[in-house]
Amino acid sequence: LLPVPYFHVVFTIPNALNDWVIRQPKLIYQTLFRAAWQTIEVFSKDEKYLGAKSGMISILHTWGQNLSLHPHIHCIIPGGGLTNLGIWKNAKNDGKYLFSVKAMSKVFRAKFVSMLRQAIEKQELKLPNEFQVFKQIFAKNWVVYAKRPFASPKNVLEYLGRYSHKIAISNHRILNIEDGKVSFG
Repeated sequence: LLPVPYFHVVFTIPNALNDWVIRQPKLIYQTLFRAAWQTIEVFSKDEKYLGAKSGMISILHTWGQNLSLHPHIHCIIPGGGLTNLGIWKNAKNDGKYLFSVKAMSKVFRAKFVSMLRQAIEKQELKLPNEFQVFKQIFAKNWVVYAKRPFASPKNVLEYLGRYSHKIAISNHRILNIEDGKVSFG
């Protein structure tokens, strides 16, 4: 890790895509990673936002706190990047935020949907209710969450460690196991 501040960014896909996730998880998860990276790349390269080459470490989560299907990726992104001359350039906005989450959300949605359409054209993705699903996912704003920078690279490693080694449900949350059913709190 570089001795620079890092931002925590989360890219989430809407639950209207859950049936597609269940049927073709590999394709959808690959699309999630590619769309997230391309979104960061677009904003990083743009002089208006940074004007440098950034980087990203990302971890896939497929569940939410209540163990429901909730695909999203947690990304750790440095607060800056390398210019074409190889010189480090700090993020703008005094480190308060990396890029506009509203703008990133729109670009992320466009990239993700474009990749899905390409997969359908190539017949890599064949799913029912295609028109209805696209209508639903465009009717909603997509969520890209961004947190202020971490205090130090050490904090980043600790945070990533918790996410990469986290299990869906820890023993302390299990309340009862009976007749093949698990209750948890």
